[in-house]
Amino acid sequence: MAWQRIASFGEIGVDGVLGVDVNGTPVALYRLSNEVFATSGICTHALALLSDGFVEDGRIECPLHQGQFDIRSGKALCAPVTEDLRTFAVKLEGDDVFIDMERPAASAPAVANAAANRKAGDGVRAAEEGDQADIGAIADVNGDPELSLTKRYVWPAEGLTRIPDWVYTDQTIYEREIERIFHGRTWNYVALECEVPEAGDFIRSNVGPTPVVVVRADDGSINVVENRCSHRAAEFCRELSGNVKEFVCPYHQWSYDLQGNLAGVPFRRGVNGKGGMPADFNNAQHGLRRLNVTTHRGVVFASYLHDMEPFQDYLGPEVFKEFEATFDGRKPRLLGYYRHTLPGNWKLYHENLKDPYHATLLHTFLVTFGLLVAGNRSLMLADATGRHGVMASARSERKRVSSDAKKEMRAYRDGMTLAEPRFMDFVEEFDSPWSVTMATIWPNLIIQREMNTLGVRQIIPTGPHEFIMKWTMFGFEGDDEEMTRHRLRQGNLMGPAGFLGLEDNEAIKFVQDGMQHVPGGQHLVKLDPAVAAGSSDSLISEASIRAMYRHWRAEMGL
Repeated sequence: MAWQRIASFGEIGVDGVLGVDVNGTPVALYRLSNEVFATSGICTHALALLSDGFVEDGRIECPLHQGQFDIRSGKALCAPVTEDLRTFAVKLEGDDVFIDMERPAASAPAVANAAANRKAGDGVRAAEEGDQADIGAIADVNGDPELSLTKRYVWPAEGLTRIPDWVYTDQTIYEREIERIFHGRTWNYVALECEVPEAGDFIRSNVGPTPVVVVRADDGSINVVENRCSHRAAEFCRELSGNVKEFVCPYHQWSYDLQGNLAGVPFRRGVNGKGGMPADFNNAQHGLRRLNVTTHRGVVFASYLHDMEPFQDYLGPEVFKEFEATFDGRKPRLLGYYRHTLPGNWKLYHENLKDPYHATLLHTFLVTFGLLVAGNRSLMLADATGRHGVMASARSERKRVSSDAKKEMRAYRDGMTLAEPRFMDFVEEFDSPWSVTMATIWPNLIIQREMNTLGVRQIIPTGPHEFIMKWTMFGFEGDDEEMTRHRLRQGNLMGPAGFLGLEDNEAIKFVQDGMQHVPGGQHLVKLDPAVAAGSSDSLISEASIRAMYRHWRAEMGL
């Protein structure tokens, strides 16, 4: 973005502040003697307008809670503010004040106004001289966006045992995640094959926030295409699922076959020799964007990269073994869906299922009925990269929970009983030592096997502070009526109002609330120091979370 004129020098009172709007962004301009500075116009604490504040000794005081910031650097100076203001480069040309919204003040210092009544042109020379003097200092940063990013986002010196809040709250970080992770070198879950069993069957899905359509073509192949018409970008597929012979965009009726090829353009040759598309318009060059697709045992994955490693290699041998323990060769059968939003960062859900520590403390049902208890035979598995994981536990009998463990677990309820005793029945059906497994497949899939209830959870981020969770509950072809009812009965553990799901959802909201309301902090993840990052056989561990962020930092270049 180039320099933009936003005000006149004379509009800003000496030692005063002026609020302006720059392309929808509130900006505060300050005049200290003959210098002009610019910062974000909104207080980082409680969103008050700084243009209503008070300037004194190079500081701006927020009118709401009296937090103060340094005008030149944007630095937060006193409670209750803890997060610095964003600063912007400023220059003067005559009486005109210009701002560059993409350059911080440190990269291009404000130019002093030598005299309020100077001649037109003096300011131009001063600005040019300032730019030339400063260009050597900023060339590397402005010339290399990656270097600029790494200077802005600095990981704590303590390493993986500390996670800064900006990982979960920053819009720039979120947009980089979409580019480098969801649209990068990953296999993203999009559907179960049983959701599109016949030719023409389709279901809407997502890769990150990007809407896609999963469709089975006439030749039996499964295709994944972006839900964006190649003409004017309309989301052409409006139904959640169904069966079609072709896709027709509702806006201008462009049609596509089941593999995403452009099939028809109304009035392509115009009318009466007038209008229409150019003579060299080629349908083959204007189909829907198709993603790379792979399937394994009834589960469909898609990637924006067409040179992805095979799915088995992507998971690694240990996580792949756990994947096949649940998807054991029987054909999945769809049972139903839950769908809801969570007010938190999408990575918190991955962390939640790489954090067995919370499971032994938060979930009354798990600990009271012995599904996941400190002291159980258990494993927190991480693959070699740290991106995937499996939290696994073997069910214990309630009477075997030690009295010492009960004292540590406030969620434990000794007198709690079930009105429906069949709820805790466990039918042995898997080649696995575990009664509970939660597999996190990077970046958007959770595979749940909680005794006999089965489901996949798809994470759909919508921004740094919210994501959608789509739960797909399934059984297997060959299940009799009693097994199906048993899976559905145990399914009450899950979903937005489940005995377990409800508590996780609320805890994630509490974490995001804390970061938004008291920003600028860090998360402490030091449990299980004997394992630097990776797998652990203890439930009192955060080693898998550290492994995940080792991978995340590498992928993000941070």
